Amino acid sequence: MEYDRNRIFKNKKIQSIICRRSMLGFLGLLLLIPLSACGQGGGKMKKEIILDVVMYSNVDRVITNIIFNDTDLGVMNKYGSTGTVAGVVIPFGVQKLEWTLGGPKGTPRNGELMKVKNELVIFQEKIPPRTRYLGLHLYPDDTAEITFHEYLPEITERGKNIRSNRK
Repeated sequence: MEYDRNRIFKNKKIQSIICRRSMLGFLGLLLLIPLSACGQGGGKMKKEIILDVVMYSNVDRVITNIIFNDTDLGVMNKYGSTGTVAGVVIPFGVQKLEWTLGGPKGTPRNGELMKVKNELVIFQEKIPPRTRYLGLHLYPDDTAEITFHEYLPEITERGKNIRSNRK
């Protein structure tokens, strides 16, 4: 390569190659800026959230061994609740809920391990700001519903209808 004392290349072909490489490098740098902006505010995207959980039963029997994503939520009486279970780690995505049916001797399906029939999914984007509580509502058809609250959750409309129609 020939260049003069002022470090200017004399060959036009070499000048165009250097200019092209500089422009490609600059464009590559511009493309990385949005990627680095994604990492602001914590570095990594969260995989879970920690909330206080309250579970409500809209079922006319005792529910025991309630397990929500490997966390034991306790037991519930007929149409009862678990009280508040503080600091439950809840991963984003599909949730797992299991319980055991209880009741007096001779009650059908006593001791049977149940799994929620519908899919419970939590997306980070769907959780409102200032959420501190997760309401977990169990229904007689072995389905459940998740609600998010800033304060203690209340019974859902579906739960109120079920309770008002009971004998």
